[in-house]
Amino acid sequence: MPSYLHPGVYIEEIPSGSRPIEGVGTSTACFIGYVERGPVGQPVLVSSFDDYQRHFGGLREDNSTSRGDDMGHAVSAFFTNGGAKAYIVRSVLGDGSALPASGSVRNVADTADLLTAAAADPGSWANGMEVRIEPRAVGGTTTFNVSVGRTTGDSFAVDELFTDLVPEPGAPTDMASVINADSTLVSLALAGAAAELRGRLTAPAGTAVRDSAGASLLAIDGAGTAAHGQRVRFTADTSGSLATFTVEVGSRNGSAFTATETFTGLVPETADPNTDLVVQVNTNSTLVALTLPGGGEAALRSALEAAGTLELELRAATTVVTLGGGTNGSAPALPDYQSVLTALLKVRDINMLLLPGVFWGTAANQAILDAAIAHCETIRNRMVLVDTAPGDELTDEGDVNALGLPTSTYAVTYYPWPRITNPFHNPDSNPAAPRTLLVSPGAAVAGLWAKTDNRRGVWKAPAGIEFPLLGTAALEFVVEDPEQDYLNPAGVNALRRMPGFGPVVWGTRTRSTRANPEWRYVPIRRTAMFIEESVFNGIQWAVFEPNDHRLWSSLRTNIESFMNGLFRVGAFQGEKTNDAYFVRCGLGQTMTQGDIDRGQVIVLVGFAPLKPAEFVIVRIQQKVAQQ
Repeated sequence: MPSYLHPGVYIEEIPSGSRPIEGVGTSTACFIGYVERGPVGQPVLVSSFDDYQRHFGGLREDNSTSRGDDMGHAVSAFFTNGGAKAYIVRSVLGDGSALPASGSVRNVADTADLLTAAAADPGSWANGMEVRIEPRAVGGTTTFNVSVGRTTGDSFAVDELFTDLVPEPGAPTDMASVINADSTLVSLALAGAAAELRGRLTAPAGTAVRDSAGASLLAIDGAGTAAHGQRVRFTADTSGSLATFTVEVGSRNGSAFTATETFTGLVPETADPNTDLVVQVNTNSTLVALTLPGGGEAALRSALEAAGTLELELRAATTVVTLGGGTNGSAPALPDYQSVLTALLKVRDINMLLLPGVFWGTAANQAILDAAIAHCETIRNRMVLVDTAPGDELTDEGDVNALGLPTSTYAVTYYPWPRITNPFHNPDSNPAAPRTLLVSPGAAVAGLWAKTDNRRGVWKAPAGIEFPLLGTAALEFVVEDPEQDYLNPAGVNALRRMPGFGPVVWGTRTRSTRANPEWRYVPIRRTAMFIEESVFNGIQWAVFEPNDHRLWSSLRTNIESFMNGLFRVGAFQGEKTNDAYFVRCGLGQTMTQGDIDRGQVIVLVGFAPLKPAEFVIVRIQQKVAQQ
């Protein structure tokens, strides 16, 4: 209670008791499977296929199966059909076979690493990538620019650039700390003494006098870090019978050249050491050293005389670390999927779970899918889409029963597999690639679930002619009415090509169609999950509140307000609220005094779900004329 100690006006804010419940998202998918790039075992949220390509490398060509890249094509089908958000989890076999590409800067004796560079993620994707470290003289300090990219032909394409870094740990611009925090491609680790590394990275700069073909006529090397950025200028004096040359070492500021060292009256010929260009510069310069190839005096003289004045810059030496040794690893097994599924228990905003490349058929795949179903039944806010095996044609009840598909209200199956155009097929450059590929039916339909949720609501069955499947060139098998007579009662949802509408989803049942008919329909299960998760998130404030009639009333009010909002948009069956839903909470209604003594407050929420009109029956009879 506030204290009133002096006379005056006191303003107090009184809580209204209204704590609106917000509806949770219903259309976030999660794909778990094998890819060759990206962080292993970590869910990465992407909002488009472009995002997927940036993080995981996009589609890869794989002609070893009729499906190609299971994960890539599944994610593409999801976004093509209306998906908006998805977590991608890269999983590989946990045998240590997936290794990141790496490289290092070695010491002078080549006996130890001074700096190691490694790709951000395991895989061969980074093999051949380069980390270039270039010293840059700023005043009396040498810093380093680090660029990451690839060389194609004679061109180096920079993907990431970090400027003015130093190798010393603890500095504000510490090379390893800055790059490890900001780079999405590589990480650095200091493996030796910073002073020794600095010495290796600031090797003398150099340049050369070259002929028209690019061959070196005179090599010019910097004699220390002070030479970085310096310029060497040769000027020919042709006033005499034999031209002599002036050599100046200095720097340029715009149009002004300032010489630090000047040597005059020199010639390339070695007859007199007092005028020998190479001898005089190497003896007296503290900035540069010259190397003249044997027998090259005449060619050098001709080049310098023809130039008149030739100015060259001592380019900073660049240390290039080329990454290699990255390996992709193998496809994950049951323990790897179980590890990922355990971690995903902490990610509550997933609504659809998909495992591209894992389909019902082999014992190993069935064990993985059983683990995924158990995961969904544990967390109870998501469903797993289970694919039948490609090539399995279901023509009668025996075929359906022989599959032995799991029965769970949190599992859904669609059949057959859609065919998509193979983006890698080209009749001229790649005719061997198949023209079409099979893509996970669950992945394509998951995108349609998301589209239906966004356009109509989670309570609308994600099926029918309103939203046909996009990107589908054909279906693996043709399903007609006689085949669907066996599929629908068994809880296998058919994909069919309807005249005038293209391929559509023609079923909306869960895998518990026979085992638990109360949860037969996909929209009923998903609506219940939506309500449960929304209420779960929306009443967290009630924990540790006094367990009395005021709390019970507040809970009823807030949940009823949420349910009434759903009723008003047509989420429930019934013309009146009393027919559509109820919310109960109170002593004698949902709780006993013993429940209260145990610290429990119990709320009962009921709703009348909208059931889809699976069978539209039109009865026609002749009207007999009346006399």
